[in-house]
Formats: sequence, C-alpha cells, structure tokens
Amino acid sequence: MRLRNFILLLLLTGTAQILPGQLSEQKLQEAVTLNRTAHVPELDTLHLTSESMKMNGAICFYRNGNTARALALFQELKQMKGERWRGAAFWEAKLYAVMHKDSMAMSILSDLPQTFLNYKMLSQPEFDDLSKSNDAFSKLKQSLKPGFNAWTILLLIVSIIGLLIGIVLMSGKSKFTAGKTWLSLLVFSFSILIITYLTIWTRYVIYFPYLRNLWPFMTLLVGPSIYFYLKTIFKEEYSKKEVFYHFMIPAISFILLLPAVLSDIGVQMSAFNDLVMIGSSSIVLTSHIMYYAIRIHFLTQNEWQVDANIKTWTQILTWGVNIYTFSFLSYFILVSTSFFNPEWDYTISLVMSAGILIIAYMGLVQQRVFSSEPIEAILPILKYKSSNLTPGASESIKKRLERLLQEEQVFKENELRLDDLASYLDINRHQLSQIINEHYKVNFFELINKYRVDYVKKVLANPAYSQDTIIQIAYEAGFNNKASFNRYFKQEIGMTPSAFRMKEVASSAKM
Repeated sequence: MRLRNFILLLLLTGTAQILPGQLSEQKLQEAVTLNRTAHVPELDTLHLTSESMKMNGAICFYRNGNTARALALFQELKQMKGERWRGAAFWEAKLYAVMHKDSMAMSILSDLPQTFLNYKMLSQPEFDDLSKSNDAFSKLKQSLKPGFNAWTILLLIVSIIGLLIGIVLMSGKSKFTAGKTWLSLLVFSFSILIITYLTIWTRYVIYFPYLRNLWPFMTLLVGPSIYFYLKTIFKEEYSKKEVFYHFMIPAISFILLLPAVLSDIGVQMSAFNDLVMIGSSSIVLTSHIMYYAIRIHFLTQNEWQVDANIKTWTQILTWGVNIYTFSFLSYFILVSTSFFNPEWDYTISLVMSAGILIIAYMGLVQQRVFSSEPIEAILPILKYKSSNLTPGASESIKKRLERLLQEEQVFKENELRLDDLASYLDINRHQLSQIINEHYKVNFFELINKYRVDYVKKVLANPAYSQDTIIQIAYEAGFNNKASFNRYFKQEIGMTPSAFRMKEVASSAKM
C-alpha cells in the first residue's frame, strides 16, 4: 500500500507541475486514493467535467456523508456508458445496500458483467446486512469465492516444480547443465506464467492483481531463453548486442504493459489502454513463438548431431519446444470458437507445461549426455544396451581407438559419426561412449575436434604448407564448416588460426 501511494503521489506531483490547470482533478484522485476526502473543502464548488472527476467527486461526496449528491453522480456516469460506468453502477449498488433497498441493489449487481465483480468487492462492509438477509446475494458472493479444483491444483504443482528447478539452477549449486542461467530464466518465466493463469482461473487475482497483466511479458521470455540456452550448450558464439536485440520485444512489451500493472496497484492510467492492448497482442505473441520455433529447429541441425547420444537428446528437447508451440498456438485458435470451455484452457496449459518440463529435464541431464554417457541409461523409457566392458577390455579398446585416430587419422572423415567409429573398432556405440567418457572425460564430438585442431595446428606450424590456405587445411582435417572450425580452434588454442600461423611464422624467422 505504501509503495502504491508513493508512486501515485510521485505521478500526481509531476502532473500537477506540468499541468497546473488540472490540479483539482489530481487533488480529487489523491483524496480518494489516500482516503482524505475530508481535506477537499472546495468540493462543492468544483466543476466536475471529466468522467474521472465525476467518479472521484461522487466517492468524496459519499465518504463525506452527502449520499444524495453521490448517488446522482453515480447514476449519471452509469447512463453515460463510458469507461467508468461499471464502477459507478457498483457504487450505486453499494449506496442502495446501505439504504437497505436490497432489491434495487441486487438488480444492479445482477446486470453487471460477472467478470467485473469479485469476492472481495462483495465482501465490503456496505454489503454486510444484504449478505445476511438476501439469499440471492449470498449465492452470488459464494460463486465468486476464490478456490482451486483438480485442474488448477495439478497446474499449481507444475508451477512449484518449475520454481524449484529454477532455484536450483539459479543458486549456482547445480552441476547439471551448461547454460543454466538461460534454462533457469526459462523455467522461472514459464512458472510465473502458469501462476498468473492460476490467479485468474481461481479468482485469487483479487489479492494479486498486479500479476494478471504480466503473462504476455513472461510468454515473450520463453522463446529467447530456449534459443540462447541451445546456443550456449552447442557452443555457438553470440554477443551482448545479439542478446539485446532478441530481448528487445519482451522489454517493449513490458513497457507497454506497465500502465496496466500500475493501474492494478491503484494508479489510474486509462489513457494508455491502447498501448496495453499492443503489448498483449495475440498476433505479436503467436508470431514471436513461431519465429523462435523455426530458429530453434535450424539451430539444432548442427554438426554436434554426429554424436548419436546428443542427436537423441536434441530430438527430445525439440519435441518439447514443438509441443509447447503447438499448444500455445492452438489456444489462440480455439479460444475464438463457440465450443471453447475452461477445461480446454486447463488441458492446453497442462500440455504446454509438459513441453517446458521436457525441456527442463533435458537440461538437467544435458551434461551427462554431452559427456558421452549413453542416453538410454539416463532415460529408462529408451531401450538401454549395457556395454559390459571389463577394465582390461576398456584399456585394449582405448589403445585401438588411439591408433585409429593418431596413425590412420580417421578424424579426417568430415562425416565421421559415433556409429562409424564404433564399427571400425568392432564394438557398439554404447561401449565406445563408455570408453570416451571414462578415458577422455569429453564426448565423441569434442574428442574428434580436438584431434582435428591438433592436426591443423601442426600443419600451420610447418613451413612446407605455407602456400595452403587455412580453410583448405581445415577441410583436410575433417572440418566441413568454416565458422565451427574457427570457433573450436580458438577455443582449444586461445587464438584465431590466422594469428597462430603468424605467430609460428615469426618464430621460424627468428630461428
């Protein structure tokens, strides 16, 4: 309450300084919000022109005991059918309840849209007598009482699970995954998104009104979070500038929604309603998630997929993205149909939750998969084949593997896959994954690229190959993509290939 009053006073002070001619209107707003209606002595002489002034003036009259003047203004506003007519009608019903005109009060309340009324409004002291004497009012009040059902309890559990995962990731104590900041942002955003839905469905929004207008902003955080999470774990470079561009739309949406959030804490900003509608536009939201679904699809078609474990992991995570996207789009299609009902809304949200939980779980097991642990061992639902390797057999296979890589240089095959290398060794891919994981502590993809980078490094340092271009040498080493070659070379050596060659040339000249 103190924060709301502080914000209101700040806005009122700023507006009064800029628009001195509207001081009376601002003074009325301040008096109503801070419940200081007795401190407006010039109330009877004010010329109430706007809807806002009439509404606030009527409330001041009511609180100061001038019921007749207040009732006349509320009735006038109701007949005008402007932005304030519902609020004016509700206040009129309150006055009739105080005057013990129960039938008139109930008639007005029955005519109001049920989405406008809430349990908190009907629990105000003015309705105490009406609640005791009128069964219709009691039934109406009871129908608006906040509460959970089986669907919302299930969704509440999902949101709590998401928040716990986010806390574990954000705490820095998790060793589950790379890109944990992006993954935690994803699960936090979605969990809060579900919570905002729940406050509306269960009618607890009356206690947390500022949450109901945050869901579009939370929705817009999902796509970029998944995108940068995948870029991080696939070691795709990105700059702060790129992050800024991708999160610009969510930031703009938040700014556009801010007036609605402020209105929910008592700072009336109805003049900005059009901006709020833009910030929560279904066209923006659906286009945004479709854009990232497409970007994520192409991002996952990268060179890391030569590792069968990582490929399976990526496919499952992509299913999660597609499930979420399909469910989200289906809501905006079905909500416009005549047969849409709340159960559909709950079902769609549960399916969306399933998609996000799939993504979150894949994030939690990501490090194990990328360390060449067979994914079938991590996900029991997949058929698992045990490697059954003894220590002696493991060491023997390791020596044969090193001979293949060092002497036969099979890493030069630019389409080399885990299954291919396993067949050269006459073992299955699960056994090979175990060997790589136990002896090298990396995954197949990283091991092969390490040998490729070492080969390029030796060739660049050899004056006999000074006429060969760097990219020719990279392709000969087995790389089939210039960008990935440069990235992995710099990651392994600490400098670019051209800088390394120049350094080697300078060292040779000195000798």
